[in-house]
Amino acid sequence: MRRIGIAAVILITFGLMFYLRPLLVFGAARRVWLFAHGFRGRETRVGSYSGHWRIHYYTGGDGPPVVLIHGLASRGEDWASFLPTLTPRHRVYALDLLGYGGSDKPKNVDYSIALETDVVRGFLDSLHITRADVVGVSMGGWIALKLAAEHPERVRKLVLIDSAGFSFPTTLTADSFTPHNIEEIQKLIDLQTDRAPHLPAFVARDFLRVNREHAWILKSQFTSMLSRRDLMDGGVSRVTMPTLLLWGTRDQLTPYSLGLRMQRELPNATLVTLNGCGHLAIVDCKAAAWPAIERFLN
Repeated sequence: MRRIGIAAVILITFGLMFYLRPLLVFGAARRVWLFAHGFRGRETRVGSYSGHWRIHYYTGGDGPPVVLIHGLASRGEDWASFLPTLTPRHRVYALDLLGYGGSDKPKNVDYSIALETDVVRGFLDSLHITRADVVGVSMGGWIALKLAAEHPERVRKLVLIDSAGFSFPTTLTADSFTPHNIEEIQKLIDLQTDRAPHLPAFVARDFLRVNREHAWILKSQFTSMLSRRDLMDGGVSRVTMPTLLLWGTRDQLTPYSLGLRMQRELPNATLVTLNGCGHLAIVDCKAAAWPAIERFLN
């Protein structure tokens, strides 16, 4: 009976924790999953023009290096379900950009694309990676594109997934990624995909809690992006390495027309069209997207 009582207490405690902090539980489960698949969390010190920062990353696998750059309001571990597909032939590095995940979150920087690009360059330097394949999604694609334009000798192959980086009309504002209530959270999710189920209220509340903690970073970063000072229009002449573009035709954040423009302006680019998919095409169309990435990198 004593064992049954202990088990009941454990189950009740876990259930209460899951109800109050579901994202914490999801994150812990994902990190256990990463560990079981051979990935380890590491930290390195990175120098940039704004200072020296602690950058957290996950790494695993053997072979030529591949660096994965996440998007806005994301983190390195969000690549988790895709990482094992690359490890048989690559050493994979999924970093948390400055301000995200386990990396430092300084309050005296602008979180611009230029700064994050310099952080990625410093990340390569800190790990003595002279040249790597670089994969970026959304804002991470913009960072990857800027890195390839400014330091083409560091990028062997480039993959851009529903990427930002070129100018295009938008109604988004600095508040678009910092929802204040459950309805605004669902609206933000619907902008990125029409395939996600509606969030249970207790999960949405936890999203709001986490979002409040990091809203100042998102606002600073998006304000910098809206300033247009780091746009790559007309600045990609040095991006001559093999480049793969993957784009969802129903993308409402970085429209498919942007992918067509990048294909025209990047001299060695191939565009893979993901029909019927939105901004999270890498998730919604995983069965088509990841085999294309694997073939390209291999």
